[in-house]
Amino acid sequence: AIRADWRYEPCAKLGGDAFGYGWLSDHQFIGYLIDVSGHGAGAALHSVAVMNLLRQRALPNTDMAQPSEVLATLNAMFQMEHHAEMYFTMWYGVFDTTTRRLDFACAGHHAAYLTSPGSEEAIPLRTRNGMIGGMPNTTYKSDSTTVPPGASVYLFSDGVFEIVTIDGVQWSLQDFLPLIVKPRADGLTECQRLFRDVTSVARPGGLDDDFSLVVFEFE
Repeated sequence: AIRADWRYEPCAKLGGDAFGYGWLSDHQFIGYLIDVSGHGAGAALHSVAVMNLLRQRALPNTDMAQPSEVLATLNAMFQMEHHAEMYFTMWYGVFDTTTRRLDFACAGHHAAYLTSPGSEEAIPLRTRNGMIGGMPNTTYKSDSTTVPPGASVYLFSDGVFEIVTIDGVQWSLQDFLPLIVKPRADGLTECQRLFRDVTSVARPGGLDDDFSLVVFEFE
């Protein structure tokens, strides 16, 4: 079984974060997150257009089980010169329950992170590819890993870690990563725990960007 837990907390400005997951076939599970550049209605509508294609599995001539193909098709369809100079970053993964293999690809996005029972390490799941919409005819690389029983994958936007602390310090990804491998909290989901931990050190007044976090647990 696969359990999905998520937390989305919008910032004061309308943003372009979006994520989704679901079954592609009886043994293939997909999960993805996009982060559109900028804020405002344009960014939000751009993310909706992309998400509708992904949810409906409506990408033309594309094998949705191949992350590199998905990114290449989206890049061809959403070139920024035709979309008000907006681009987006993305992480897309496909988990096969029969082989426990996770195929994944990034487009300008930071890694998702894999944690396993008994390990205090968060393993980055990333491929170095350009963002979606930047350059036409971009070739995207994918990678794969084996997901052990009981492992979790943490997928999130940069709004999760790009905070300013109470002391005025600008956080980066490296400041957030130690929180992922901390012990789980009784009575809280992982998303609730991480949101609590981040907001407890962030300066008051709300977060500067959308907080979008998805945790997949693989039995």
